[in-house]
Formats: sequence, structure tokens, C-alpha cells
Amino acid sequence: MTKKQNIPSLYLSDDEMDELGSFLMSEATSDETMMPDCLDGFMTALITAPVMATPGVWLPHIWGQADVPAFNSEVQLERITALIMRHFNSIISRLQENPDACEPVFDSAVYPDSPREYIDGEMWAYGYMKGINLQRQDWQKFFDDQEGAELLRPVYLLGSEDLTPEEEALIETPGQREELSRQIPASIAALYRYWQPYRPLVPVGSFQREQAKIGRNEKCPCGSGRKFKKCCGVSVEQ
Repeated sequence: MTKKQNIPSLYLSDDEMDELGSFLMSEATSDETMMPDCLDGFMTALITAPVMATPGVWLPHIWGQADVPAFNSEVQLERITALIMRHFNSIISRLQENPDACEPVFDSAVYPDSPREYIDGEMWAYGYMKGINLQRQDWQKFFDDQEGAELLRPVYLLGSEDLTPEEEALIETPGQREELSRQIPASIAALYRYWQPYRPLVPVGSFQREQAKIGRNEKCPCGSGRKFKKCCGVSVEQ
């Protein structure tokens, strides 16, 4: 009888999302490493862009200015990379199946003078703007279009670092920021459709990385372009 392969689901489970989040927030990474909400926004921008960048281009930006995280083993390196790529592919799948079913990974915030939690999409939006800036030239047609600017408005207001005083006044209160956060899923669906005529269909899983053992002289899966032994392999405990 043939033994069935244990193929992981495309979508990360809650435990796997917690595992990825714990690593991103651990001492193995720098203070500039993207947190889960920022990472989700960043990857969503890459996927809704007119041209999708390859992992080798965007993976290093997850870690900020730091070279690479201090992975404690090759197994951990492969595991974290696999989780990131599965989440990336799951965003592609959701948007291809139904853009209106977009589910951004938002944080929540509690304030001393308020009895409830507020939806907080600021860091998600910041990650999305970082994704745009990574491919700013490809997005130029969008910024030259008045309709495009309106579609991006909630993401821009929450995630841009270059707001005017008038724009700053629109995000002063938790309620204002929550309302803009609630508008983001509809904006992402519209943004995805805006670029759809220019974007080739990407087969889900086409960016999935193999999880086989990494050779010391092979390219590092973090996307730096360097050999593993000269990159993440340096930080792996022998």
C-alpha cells in the first residue's frame, strides 16, 4: 500500500501564524524586522502590483537593514522560509479566487481612556507602502491616475510617512484609524482589479520553495543571492 504524503495546507494554521510571528519578534531578528501585520501588508502590495517581484528581490527586505536573522539551524531557516512562502502563496490564492474575500492581518490596540479594542491597520498599511516603494516605477501609472489615488487613500493615510498636516488630522483618533482600517479590504480588492489587465495570471505555488536540505554552496533561500555558507549559514550553529 502506498504511503500518503503529508502535504501541508496552503493556508497557515493559527499555530503556524503564531510560530512565524514568534520568530519575527524573537531575539534572532533585528528591531527593523517586519512584524506579521506589516509583513502581510508588504506581501499584499507585491501581489497586487502590476509586476510581481521575485522572492530574491523582496525576501531580504523583511529583515530590515539587518543582514540575516540568527537562525539556530538549517532546519529553522528552511522552516521559517517555508512559512513565509506559504503565506505569500495563500494571499495569491485568495485574491485570485475572490478579491472581495481579502483578509488583511490587522493588529488591535487598547487605549487607557477607552473600554474597547480598536482595529489597527497602521502597520499593515505601512508594510503595503513599503511594498509599493520597492517597485515605485512600476506603480507610476497608478499615481498619475486620479482614480488610483482615491483607491489607495485609506492605505496611504495610515501607512505613509509623508502626510500633510491636513492629512495627519484625518488619523488623529483611534476611531478615525479604525474606520480607515475597515476600508482597506475593499481598497485592496479594487487595487487588485485595477492592475489585473496588466498582470499575468500567477499559478498558485509557483513561488513555493523546496524544503530539501540546503547545500553549503547553494544560493541562500533568504533571497540575498549569496551562497548559503556566506549568508545565513554563517549564523547557523554547527
